[in-house]
Amino acid sequence: MDISVVIATHNQVERLTLVLQGLGHHTLQADFEVIVVDDGCTDGTRRMLAELDIGRVSVIGLKPNQGRNRARNRGIEAARGELVVFLDGDALPAPDLLQRYWQAYQKEGSEVFYCGHAYCLSDLEYFQDPQTGTLGDWPMPSVLADRLIANRGELVVDKDMVRDRFELIEQRAVEGGYPFPALQEYQGQVFQLLETYPAAESGWVGFVPHNAAIPAALLAEGGGFDEEISFSEGWELAYRLQRNLGAELRAVDARSYHLYHYHDFARPEEGDVRYRAIEHMVAKYQDERIRLLYFWLAALWPDPDIPELGLVPDLLEFEKRYLGLSPEEWRDYQLVLEHHPRLSQYTEVRYEQCA
Repeated sequence: MDISVVIATHNQVERLTLVLQGLGHHTLQADFEVIVVDDGCTDGTRRMLAELDIGRVSVIGLKPNQGRNRARNRGIEAARGELVVFLDGDALPAPDLLQRYWQAYQKEGSEVFYCGHAYCLSDLEYFQDPQTGTLGDWPMPSVLADRLIANRGELVVDKDMVRDRFELIEQRAVEGGYPFPALQEYQGQVFQLLETYPAAESGWVGFVPHNAAIPAALLAEGGGFDEEISFSEGWELAYRLQRNLGAELRAVDARSYHLYHYHDFARPEEGDVRYRAIEHMVAKYQDERIRLLYFWLAALWPDPDIPELGLVPDLLEFEKRYLGLSPEEWRDYQLVLEHHPRLSQYTEVRYEQCA
């Protein structure tokens, strides 16, 4: 087996149907399998998978919901391919996505892993079913609902479009996995960093597993996803593969299209889980440099409690500071974190470890 595609999914049946249809219409000149890990779905996912007329698909069922990292790890355990490709259940692959990853792997070998190029279909946000244009039960102004209903014929993405008119999907997609300028900027910085410094020591910051590929040999030696965290798990895995195995991350123009759906980004726990993931990495690897992430994130999402002079403006600068800050400069950063009204509860600052 050449490639194993692992898809961890939880209650995404309408979008997952299109993702699997996309995998059924590919340009890959190699053998592959698809492993769908049903992570406690309650929306008819198992019934859809049982009725699906697409070969190469096997299903692993988890009950109750165990989280995407455990689900992905179960998929890794079942994978038989030389290269493991990760897709989310709402990440529609371009027809040549698998071929692009396979060509990169054939060229680079088993010491390199890959991140792909994410796009987003943001106009699907309020559709429960992007194939029919059925609206979801989410808060939205009535005028918006009326407009979506009136224009649904132009907005839906169906199986015929995936199979025969994929260019229509490409034409309406926006750069980045989410329709937010900060995340679009993030992806641009990742590609710039990895093109400028192919062996960047901080390249792990660019690894997001909703569209990515890792040789099975690296996963067998380095391990899968850390199940103690629920956010930014790609950073932790990529850091581990780079630090422990000397693996390198490459960016590949393997395109996926996020079949976007409504998110409640106002929830305060969204920030909490990211901060806890950063501190989990600091404690696990005893590497205080990881906390530079706070100062880079604050440049993407402005934080009034971090002074502008301390911001890390982009990932090229992150790489330079990650490699070269003096102990005195580290102490300045730590003082900011110590007095930050929110971050101080996560960062147990220890000045003796700043060198």
